[in-house]
Amino acid sequence: MSVRDLARAAGLDPDYTGWNGAPTRASDAAVEKVLVALGIDPRGSVASLEAARWQTLVPPVVIGWDGALELPFSVVADHDGAWEVTVTTESGRTITAHGTLFALHADSHAHPHGVVHCIRRARIDLGGELGYHRLAWRCRDAQGEAHAIRAPLRAWGGPGHGQRRWGVFAPVYGLASQASGQAGDLATLAQLFDAVERRGGAYVATLPILAQFLGSPGADSATEPFAFSPYSPASRLYWNELYLDLGRLAGELGMPAPVAPPNPDAALIDYRTQYHWRRLALDPMAERALALPDVSRQITAWATERGAYDYAAFRAFGEHHRAGWSAWPAALRDAPPAIPTREAAIALGADARALDTHLVAQWAMQRQLDAIAKRPASLYLDLPVGVSCDAYEVWRHRHLFLTTLAAGAPPDALFLGGQNWGLPPLSPAALRADGYRYFIACVRHHMRVAGMLRVDHVMGLFRLYCVPEGHAATDGVYLRYQAEEMIAILALESQRAKCALVGEDLGTVPDGVRPAMTRHGLFRLHVGQWHLPAKVGAKAEPSPRESVASLNTHDTATFAGWWRGADLADQLDLGLVTPEVEQRERVVRERARAAVLATAPVLPALDDEARAMVGATLELALGPAEVVLVALDDLALEPVPHNVPGTTTQRPNWQRRVAGWATALDEQDAAPAASATVAGLCAARP
Repeated sequence: MSVRDLARAAGLDPDYTGWNGAPTRASDAAVEKVLVALGIDPRGSVASLEAARWQTLVPPVVIGWDGALELPFSVVADHDGAWEVTVTTESGRTITAHGTLFALHADSHAHPHGVVHCIRRARIDLGGELGYHRLAWRCRDAQGEAHAIRAPLRAWGGPGHGQRRWGVFAPVYGLASQASGQAGDLATLAQLFDAVERRGGAYVATLPILAQFLGSPGADSATEPFAFSPYSPASRLYWNELYLDLGRLAGELGMPAPVAPPNPDAALIDYRTQYHWRRLALDPMAERALALPDVSRQITAWATERGAYDYAAFRAFGEHHRAGWSAWPAALRDAPPAIPTREAAIALGADARALDTHLVAQWAMQRQLDAIAKRPASLYLDLPVGVSCDAYEVWRHRHLFLTTLAAGAPPDALFLGGQNWGLPPLSPAALRADGYRYFIACVRHHMRVAGMLRVDHVMGLFRLYCVPEGHAATDGVYLRYQAEEMIAILALESQRAKCALVGEDLGTVPDGVRPAMTRHGLFRLHVGQWHLPAKVGAKAEPSPRESVASLNTHDTATFAGWWRGADLADQLDLGLVTPEVEQRERVVRERARAAVLATAPVLPALDDEARAMVGATLELALGPAEVVLVALDDLALEPVPHNVPGTTTQRPNWQRRVAGWATALDEQDAAPAASATVAGLCAARP
């Protein structure tokens, strides 16, 4: 027996097929470290692991699709005996069922320690009630409890249930205005909604707008977490107060709107400076809000219901110590019991002013996003894979995270060195034992305000590439999850919130992922840039009907960048390709450019690049995809991407503003390329 056999039995894939179809394997040392992270002795045996699994008579989570729950009993095949189940539903009903083991169908036979075991499946009819239920069971001389999920088979608003519609994409940070400062906010996002709704668009899509560590007021600290990537948030349960509409909040509190400092000439956002001036404006607003009796009562009730005092205290502790939680004094570092009130937080040492600011900021952000959720167009949000290692949830729910591992991506054609995202993965076993409460809370947090939710790296519901501490990103191991259970949660929450689901199925996609997305009503993604015609006379590969189609994503070249070959030059500069490969790719690109231009509309006012962008977008708009998104960057013919995957300080990721966003959809004032594109979208998808 090898450590790799043990790993496979433990739910790992130490060997997998790489991006080029070649067999790929992690080192034994990496596999051993992942096993240790899971609490499994690398010197153990497969037989012992299997035997322990069969000794778990009922799994911690049981699901049912539309119909009855199916309860599996893992038992010795030739043992009969009585079983009994009591289900307490969300609505408070109690349902019981009972019988004998031999009366149940048996399957999945195995021979742990030479004894024949099997699964015997009992069906429990819940009378049509969907939801999360508590299940108590007895079988022979054993008893226990399980979390039961009865979910609809398909998510709400899935493919085939809506008209052909369109929307726009832009990161909120890119929607800067004179009032918002260097970066955009919910006020400028609302302006974009106004423009989209006037033209009949259905969606405004953006990147995650979750909490981030952007530096506390005062002197900078080298030990304080600072990260502005939207995919490395400080929490997946709270919003980023950087985006709060301060003018609206000030007006509601009877205070003058704050005045932003002049925007610097630099094209990039200085997040530390931007956050500091907004925080200085927000502090007195929070003080004012809590001094108004009616407002203070609203905030207290909301914070108590949502558990927000705990989060606000976490942020206040971090600002006081100017360090991530792992460097705090032990009494705070090891997460005291959840903090239920302002008084309890202050008793533990939280600075009252910082505590109040974070509390009011979250309350106000939720109210403003609730207002956006009521608009005719829908907010299309993005649920990131995980959180920063310094995040609130890692501090509060340490047992759920594998802190010696980091989620990432295996090597591919562009990033032969693989990717380490620095996000501690969730423990599959701990998630199940906890009834997925944290995952449910993350999904609900987003679906309260989103009409469509994109699940970033949807393959992570099935398996996630994990890199052990101290190993290169090429030496990772896939960790398997119970995808059916997580999809059941997504489908149930989707139906309850009336929020459609999109799975980001780009990259290395295991065989079972897309069939599962189809079965459960998730849209997939189609990146038009990857399917353009290769030569004159050829046709672009059509978008699948069940897709959200766009020319690009935040992780790819913009259309203008693709047209100009800026992405090829960037790959060469980063050392990802040789000069010979780059030259070959430019020849291929030139053929593709000619093919796109050959089918573009004749628009005398536009140059070739603009005509090609209009033509490629209209190709998507006229195609089968149910939803088409156009990036405001493409309307502006912006050549620089928002993010270059696999880079950090090498490229100014997540710092670029969106040029001309305020007029891009205006019928009179839009630039010619933007005007032609949006007019074509409106005509193709009225």
